[in-house]
Amino acid sequence: MSEIRFDGRVGPYVPPVEPPPAVAELLHTDAAPTDPARFDILRHALWNLNIEHGNTIIRTSGSPVVVYAHDFNPVVLDEWGNYVYFGPWLQYLVAASSPAVKWILENRHDSPGIEPGSMFMTNDPWIGATHQSDLTVLAPVFWEGKIFSWVGSSLHHQDLGGTAPGGFNPVAEDVYWESGVIPPVRIVENGVIRKDLEEEYTRRSRMPDLVAVDLRAQIAGCRVAVARMTELLERYGGATLKGAMRKVQDDSEQAFAKRIETVPDGEWRSEAYLEMAAPGDRKLHRNTIVLRKKDGKLTFSNEGTDPQLGALSCTLAGWTGGLAAMINSQLMFDQLFAVGGALRRIEFKAEPGTLSSALHPSALSLAVLTIDQCIALAASAISKMLSCSSDPELREEIQSSMGSATFPIAAIAGADASGNPFATLLMEPVATGMAAWSWRDGLDMSGWPWDPQVTMPNVEETEAFYPLLQLWRRIVPDTGGAGRWRGGNSGEAAVIPYGVDGVQHHTASAAHHAVPMTPLFGGLPGSINRFLLERGTDVRKQLEAGHMPGPGEVRDGEQEELDPKAFGVPQGADDVFLLQWAGAGGLGDALDREPERVLADVRTGMVTAEAAERLYAVVLAGDDVDAEATERLRTERRAARGDWQRPDKAGGKGEVRDGALTFGPGLVHGRVDGKRVTCCSECHTELAPADENWKAGACRHEIPIPEANAHVADPARFLDDEVVVRQFACPGCLRLMDSEIVRKADPVQWDMRILEEI
Repeated sequence: MSEIRFDGRVGPYVPPVEPPPAVAELLHTDAAPTDPARFDILRHALWNLNIEHGNTIIRTSGSPVVVYAHDFNPVVLDEWGNYVYFGPWLQYLVAASSPAVKWILENRHDSPGIEPGSMFMTNDPWIGATHQSDLTVLAPVFWEGKIFSWVGSSLHHQDLGGTAPGGFNPVAEDVYWESGVIPPVRIVENGVIRKDLEEEYTRRSRMPDLVAVDLRAQIAGCRVAVARMTELLERYGGATLKGAMRKVQDDSEQAFAKRIETVPDGEWRSEAYLEMAAPGDRKLHRNTIVLRKKDGKLTFSNEGTDPQLGALSCTLAGWTGGLAAMINSQLMFDQLFAVGGALRRIEFKAEPGTLSSALHPSALSLAVLTIDQCIALAASAISKMLSCSSDPELREEIQSSMGSATFPIAAIAGADASGNPFATLLMEPVATGMAAWSWRDGLDMSGWPWDPQVTMPNVEETEAFYPLLQLWRRIVPDTGGAGRWRGGNSGEAAVIPYGVDGVQHHTASAAHHAVPMTPLFGGLPGSINRFLLERGTDVRKQLEAGHMPGPGEVRDGEQEELDPKAFGVPQGADDVFLLQWAGAGGLGDALDREPERVLADVRTGMVTAEAAERLYAVVLAGDDVDAEATERLRTERRAARGDWQRPDKAGGKGEVRDGALTFGPGLVHGRVDGKRVTCCSECHTELAPADENWKAGACRHEIPIPEANAHVADPARFLDDEVVVRQFACPGCLRLMDSEIVRKADPVQWDMRILEEI
């Protein structure tokens, strides 16, 4: 497999070992480790510097996307551009800043130069941004005439021009249809912003004032971070502070190394689909993450991912950054977002020209949505890996498929009551359902693990800023997937134009409008994303009568479902726009969930009584569980699995005694009578030799996706391929062990391989 440079050129990317002769000197002393007390002070000082950087952006910004949705993140890097600390906001936004610094060191040292008081900005996805709407601003910190470190941020700007208001163009054929790409330019010189470049930047926007203040907010944040770093240098000296930085990175590496030591060598794979590369496309496009562990290191690859197409693709910089965000959240949770040391032991390999490593001039405005799915796939692959860990605390980090694994872009544009153009998007799906863990339910409408400070915008602020009126937003029951542990429910929001005759919609989603993510270890899938318009309703009449309609109260309308990629769809004064976003997957066999938990969910309105019986086989009698009927129904449901397609070769029973390794959905890998085998951990039924796919020895069954979650509409409305939920049960105890959401014609996936000799 070949590799691709971050700037889009094919060939191995090798960061410079030494700077070019003309580059500003770097202060890269290998300082002696500082004493423990001083190190603790300095690491928290660096962390707080990053927090102050982020808070400065929030206080200075005028954008609801920043102030309320926190669609930004700051970062501290060392002199080479290696990560010291991410900020605690949207993780992957700064996860491409490291290659941007390396590119600046290589390509801007001579002209215009890297000098004290300078800052660089870029939105180039082939260098150091996720897509063109995410602007990265980076500032070097100098000490004694040398580059000591870098600080920076990445922030989503509301509109940077192009053919689609808001920057998301679902019909773009290449990057030239989209917002312009800016390679790193020196926006601040000798501490003063360059007005010519600022005006060139804001001139392209439909909302120049808002874009201008957000650029200034990023510059202000960098100023504060540079000032705080300089104060630390003046107080403690360069060698001491650099020693603390090195120790942060070293401690991060050691923590990471210790964790992956608990995992045997192996390979873990996760797959999902991206949908509708352009209007009229009825195909599915495969997106794959393969994780391998060998000799104390991890390798992530995109083997099996389909070629780049339409506006679905992301670049290598965005892909690696997205994976780093999930590595940070799932494997480095106690390191204060210090992921740099872990990355020393991780290799990223991507095939050029694929959906997750696109070559220029691919369209990229939807890149963040593909990155979202790559993050979710990384979480699934890491969870499968951690299921093999001997550390029970790490096994608690196992999670099923996260809700809104690609964010449904509901972009709304038009002119406000004063005739001024506006463009925005509904940020409600940030409150998505959280995936079920290996030990507890997912949280309802709670967000993502890689975005720890995410918040939904206040309704009042949205209505004050844009000509919109929000009718409701709510948690929708049963949108989370069923399982031993339930996936978190997601929600629905409804808006109408207000103070204007109408607005336009640009739907720009990448996936999960037809096919949800595959859940984990036998859990059932969550719901899907949907864009709906209720045309010609009585909503205005109800408002004029003094009644604010709620869910189910809007009448007389005809429902129209918008495509995942639609451009300029009008919404009139009597039309109601509904945005529904995907729930999270469950984990484990739903028949193993305690009936009392199902009853509690029904009482709180998170699960309907119909779903309690259909999915969990829990029979309710009034406000309580009918224990006898429930046990009888569950016995019948399990027994029915015995009629599924049986394995060709019946497995015997034999308890693994030598070198037993428990992993995945209740599997045991080890030796029985001298043979290396994989068995069911519950009933000890042998499923397959250890070097073969255990699923070959399981009972197999396929069902339509809507049977697994009633909120999933028939995929045939968008797709030509038949897609199914393929389920696997132990032929001995009939426990549901795993599932795959795949095209019916696809072969059985081999997604967990233990390569270490047991």
